[in-house]
Amino acid sequence: MTIKRQIFISNVRAVLITLFGLFLMGFVFQLVMAGVMGINFKEERALREMSQMEREYVQGRPWIFGLMFIAFFVALISIVNNLLNYRLIKNITHPLQPLSEGVRQIHDNNLAFRINYQTDDEYRPICEAFNEMAARLEASAARKQKDEANRRELIAGISHDLRTPLTSIKGYLEGLEAGVASTPEMRDNYFTTIKNKTADMEHIIEQLFLFSKLDMDEFPLAPRRVPLMPVLSDMIEEVAREYDQRGLAVHIAESHLDVCVQADTLWLHNVFINILENSVRYKTKERGAIEISAGVVNDSIFLRFADDGPGVSAEVLPQLFDVFYRADPSRSVKGSGLGLAISRKIVERMGGAIHAELPVSGGLAVVIRLPIERNG
Repeated sequence: MTIKRQIFISNVRAVLITLFGLFLMGFVFQLVMAGVMGINFKEERALREMSQMEREYVQGRPWIFGLMFIAFFVALISIVNNLLNYRLIKNITHPLQPLSEGVRQIHDNNLAFRINYQTDDEYRPICEAFNEMAARLEASAARKQKDEANRRELIAGISHDLRTPLTSIKGYLEGLEAGVASTPEMRDNYFTTIKNKTADMEHIIEQLFLFSKLDMDEFPLAPRRVPLMPVLSDMIEEVAREYDQRGLAVHIAESHLDVCVQADTLWLHNVFINILENSVRYKTKERGAIEISAGVVNDSIFLRFADDGPGVSAEVLPQLFDVFYRADPSRSVKGSGLGLAISRKIVERMGGAIHAELPVSGGLAVVIRLPIERNG
């Protein structure tokens, strides 16, 4: 029952009780007057036989009884009204207790606390709003904790990935300084290695800069309506030979899908290359393979990049797209750990999603979902 209805019923009860009390007091008053004015003959004869003091007492007694009766009903009405008001006040103030307890729990940083309020009155939406607020605060705190962990991991990853090539460059420079490279061929080899390590550092810094811009939504994307499968086929045709030389056979399954998406082809190409690079770096076979297939479900197209590499455990699948995350720390020399994190940012900016799966046949599959752009 709502608070408004309880107040209305309480007021109606108070009015009815007051009217009933007034009616009883009027009835008693009439009885009193009848007792004073309408004394029958026997009573009148009995009064004549009484003394003056007794006669005055008997004639005044109905008034005393009437006043006592009226006082009784006034007290009764007051008690009943107070009881009703107490019950009403209790119904109004009682729900404030769980709200007060909820505020105290939130103040004590117990963000998992929820109010269990089942009564269907005006307080229920407030309690539900409190629970929603607590859930948002809890989610926000969890995100903040995760962001802090990612920040620490990011700093550690940057330090590690930059220190490795720097140590190598320093070693080769010291070798040149000490005259270890005594022949022109050795010096050329040292300089080539230093140049490659410097390029690796430059790539890491560029990737980190790109991720930071994407993370702050400051990197411009220019999406336009493009036919996805022709774009994918052209890209594979361009890079297939290069990856084949690096020991990765790239194959795209035949598809007759004619769908368009809103995408920036330059950065979509970046996403595809990041996935291929991830497969070629972590392959364990002398010659690895990756199969690319496509399918449509409802209003989305799914691109599936499935390789035959070592794969990962199911527990770490959601973390593959975290910045600087590596399923195996021993593989840290093979990549910066930024490729898949950048890919997720780009795909999400295009209105899609990306995740990883473990195929039954083994290896790892990266699946991209993009919304289909309909005609008109």
